[in-house]
Amino acid sequence: MQKVTKENKPAIGVDVDGTLSKTVEALLEKVNERNNTNYVVENITDYEKDLSRIFGSWEKVLEKYDELWGREIERISPHVTLEDLIELAKHYRVIIVTNRGDEKHKEFVREWLKRNFGLEFEIILVSKMKDKIELKEYELIIDDSPLLAEAVRDNPEIKKLLILVERPWNRTACREADNEKIFCVESTKEAIMLAISIANEKGKKQL
Repeated sequence: MQKVTKENKPAIGVDVDGTLSKTVEALLEKVNERNNTNYVVENITDYEKDLSRIFGSWEKVLEKYDELWGREIERISPHVTLEDLIELAKHYRVIIVTNRGDEKHKEFVREWLKRNFGLEFEIILVSKMKDKIELKEYELIIDDSPLLAEAVRDNPEIKKLLILVERPWNRTACREADNEKIFCVESTKEAIMLAISIANEKGKKQL
């Protein structure tokens, strides 16, 4: 396995569920198989509310997340390719950031990265979604959470840049993106390309 080490590069935070991994797709696939339903990602316009309605409660959703990551990791497909991550790692020290689970979950994510890409990155767990914005390790983050967009937009003291990957549950936040601190893109691959462009522009200014 190729380990991506710290070098003299800017750091970037990258979310897992919904950004790197197709976790919601895997959850819906499971419930459709069990209940003979036909839910798709487009049905999830309010993340917590809609998933809670489908699974019965938010606690049940979290239980199914843990089950998926702990026992059926092969169900979770990536949103990006190995080449995408290698290209990103040429320009940034990539830090995987997630608020899902505990230290055990960190090992599940590490195994998923190894299984799908053969790469190992630094992984940081946070207790709350908005904690991702408070971390000092990076100034740019790729994520799909409308809560992060809200935190960046409403707090002028936050200087981080957020590249928001458009999903059905964050389209309102995408429409409100200011293209100064918040950039909305259609895919994780496009987010990676934008991040690389930002790194290249900063490099030119330093010359």
